[in-house]
Amino acid sequence: MHKDKGGTAIIISADEIKKTLPGYNPKASHLVHRESARIADSNFSSILRKEMCKNIILMSGGSASGKTEYVDTFLLDEDVIIFDGTLPTLLGASIKIKKVHSVDKIVSIHAVIPDDLRRSYVAFLGRERQYEDMHFFRTHASSRKTLLDIAVQYPQIEIILIESSYKKDRLQFEQFLFSKRQNLIEFLKNIQYTEREIKDFVV
Repeated sequence: MHKDKGGTAIIISADEIKKTLPGYNPKASHLVHRESARIADSNFSSILRKEMCKNIILMSGGSASGKTEYVDTFLLDEDVIIFDGTLPTLLGASIKIKKVHSVDKIVSIHAVIPDDLRRSYVAFLGRERQYEDMHFFRTHASSRKTLLDIAVQYPQIEIILIESSYKKDRLQFEQFLFSKRQNLIEFLKNIQYTEREIKDFVV
């Protein structure tokens, strides 16, 4: 959890929490993943009750998609609470959505999808914070599945879909625009992949 660069956004990030845990080693980041996720969920519940901010953003997207960079670029100065994670399951997302609604706040999803999974995979391999390769395949498959499920089952929740790309020597972001919800759903259906399909594509 942190406020950054003078902005007003409150960011809850399991990856940031990991750095505070005793014995944390970025080369074995997966060893503290469950504990940091538990703390992040607990912090999220507490902050929802304590903070006056009405707007909540749940980040979505596979590992090394550019989510944190997107937050740093566009959301730090917004009066929002941000849960920076991959949003891997509908159950987990539903629990968070229910918690937001229980305190009469507004939730939206900001999903970052890389234009090139191979580029994203290379970025994943080069990170200081290391996971097994399966983490990349799993988070990209599961986050897309969850996003589609939310689009279908929660039609009232706004979904902002962002494409990340690397152009002119820097990471850039562009929002997909859809005239109606069904167009978004059809788009999401067309970008569903299994873990095996992602592995075969990038390796």
